[in-house]
Amino acid sequence: MKYHDFHIDKYEVSDRGKTIKFHLVYGYDGEETDTSDITFSDVALYNFVHTDNAIITDIYEVKPSELIEEKSSEITEWNRMHRVNLWEKDPTSYGAKLESLGYKAWHIESAIGFYGFVVAKEVSNT
Repeated sequence: MKYHDFHIDKYEVSDRGKTIKFHLVYGYDGEETDTSDITFSDVALYNFVHTDNAIITDIYEVKPSELIEEKSSEITEWNRMHRVNLWEKDPTSYGAKLESLGYKAWHIESAIGFYGFVVAKEVSNT
């Protein structure tokens, strides 16, 4: 995937939250501009913080159960307040269910304050 040092131009959430598309741009004054679109499909859960002026440094895959364990208190609270898609009785059961259904998880990190994650079945890059 092409993303390292690309700026988030925008991201779109569509299909009632089932598709997330990042539009990334790499270009500085006097240089050619390069673009990259990263699309997550069949999304079960995502969260992004501080998207303004973000420069993506890393996108890496982890097991859904690891991500859910890491973020268990936040996700439990989101479920209490808003109902998390496919939620089970606790974070451990939720992570196991996501894995059994074929979901994958990605951390997305940046050089300037942005952090996020996506739990989805597929990711593609164009």
